[in-house]
Parts: sequence; structure tokens; C-alpha cells
Amino acid sequence: MSAPILAVPDRPAVPALGMFLVLLLGATCIGFSGIFVRFADVGPAAAGFWRMAFALPVLAAWMALENRRDSAAGMKPGAMLPIALAGLAFGVDVVLYNASLGFTSIANASLLGNLSPVGVILGGWLLFREKPTRRILGALLLAIGGAGLLVLPKLSGSATPLSGAGLFGDGLAIGAAFSYAAYILAVRRARNRAAAGRIGLISSAICAIFCIVAALGLGETILPQSLTGWLAVAALGLVSHAMGQGLITLALGHYGANAASLVMVWPALVSVLAAWAIFAEQPSPAQAFGGVAILAAVLMVRKG
Repeated sequence: MSAPILAVPDRPAVPALGMFLVLLLGATCIGFSGIFVRFADVGPAAAGFWRMAFALPVLAAWMALENRRDSAAGMKPGAMLPIALAGLAFGVDVVLYNASLGFTSIANASLLGNLSPVGVILGGWLLFREKPTRRILGALLLAIGGAGLLVLPKLSGSATPLSGAGLFGDGLAIGAAFSYAAYILAVRRARNRAAAGRIGLISSAICAIFCIVAALGLGETILPQSLTGWLAVAALGLVSHAMGQGLITLALGHYGANAASLVMVWPALVSVLAAWAIFAEQPSPAQAFGGVAILAAVLMVRKG
């Protein structure tokens, strides 16, 4: 990167309660993305394209509002590279996660896909010198333990035995997790050089291009085939992306990458509960304990 690297504090200041709630609301919106993808009657990459397409007008309005409130809300030198990397990383994440839903349960896809804190904490430590505190490490271990409990029945074979397709779907979800970790790190770096709305708009446009090229290359169905399908892809764009990712991008300007990534385990719990209510994917007692562990990890992150 040609521009000088800006210093990132080793221990980010604890934000106000309002900003924490913004981060949590964004994560909740993302938690419903798996539900919307299940109702969408298009391919995985095509669903990602429509998610971006419906979100772009909202993000454009957000950027315009930012520019009106602050005429200096442009981009500093060196901002485009991390924004572009964020868009590509999120495109890979969306395609892999959406594809995993065709081979495994919503709970498994969401939980494994939300193991990105592992990659974010390691990346933040190595790239940004954000040394995690003991509390952050403890919350991370608790979150991973909770995720393990949530998938324990499948892993142990006490529920539905693992099939080749199930393993393939889980692998796609893990790939999505590491892609999302790269997205978080890129956005964290971009927030030092550009406003949240501008980052969201440009990265989403790049993601949309990536997804439509992937959809055409894979020969997927591009246009939704029913009203339910159209409503599903619209909800993906307006709820899961414009609101969810937008609020998270805003909050990342106040949180360090470590804390923000840990709160991202919250969508997994939202997905499990939503799948239980809508698709009767009832969690086991072990999965319930896992959900409690994730909630505890979120509270630990809130306290810094």
C-alpha cells in the first residue's frame, strides 16, 4: 500500500451503549439471511447479486446523507484498496454461505459461518497489532465452545448421520467464515480512511459484480421464479445487507476488530431460533446450552 499505514490502538476504547446496540441490531438482521436464502428460488451466487442490487440504492442514499452532513466525508489516499478487498471478500463469503445452505442445516451453516472471530482475532493481532485482552480471548473461547455445543448432535452422529453432502456444506460454511474474517479486517482498515456509507456502497457494488459473474459462470437461475422468491431476495438486500451490514460498518468505526468480530456470533443464535420457528429445526439441549454460551460471550464483549 503506497499510503502510510495509520496506527490502530492496541485496546480500542469501549463505546457507548447506543453503539453496542447498533452493532447488535446489525448482527440480528444478518441472522435472518439464511432464512431469506432458503425462500429465494435462485442460485447461491444469484441470491448474493440480488442482495447487493436491492441494497445499493439505500447505501447510495446513506452516502449522500453523509456527504451532506460532512462535506469532507470523502476518501483518504489508500482507501480504495481495502474497500475493494472488502467487496471481494464479502462476495466470496456470500456465495459460499448461500451454497452451504443447499447441503447442510441453517444452524450448521450459520454457526460454522460465524466462526470468523478466529480469523479476525489472529489477523488483527498479526496485521494491526491489536493484541487481544484476556477477556476477549475468554469470550472467544466461550463463543467457540457454544458453537461446538450447537453442532454437537450432528458431529457426534446422535442426530442425523453426517453424509458426504453434509460435510461438503460444512466445508463451504467454514470457507465463508474465513472470507468474512477477511471482510471484517478490510473494513476495519478502510474505516480509518473513508466514511461508513461510502465503504458500504463501493464494496457492495464490487460484491454485486463478483456475484453476477459467478452466477453466470455457474449457469445459475438468475431471476426469481415466484413472488416469494422476489420478496426473499428483496429482504436479503434491504434487511440483511443494507441494514445489517450497514449498521455493522458504522459500528466498526467505534469498535476494534476483535470485539466487533466476537459480536458477530450473535447471528448464529438468531438463525437457530428462526429456523426452529419457521422450518421446525428444533435445537437439542446441547444446542440450547450453546446458545446461552454465545449470549454470555456477547455480554463479555460489551464489558470490554
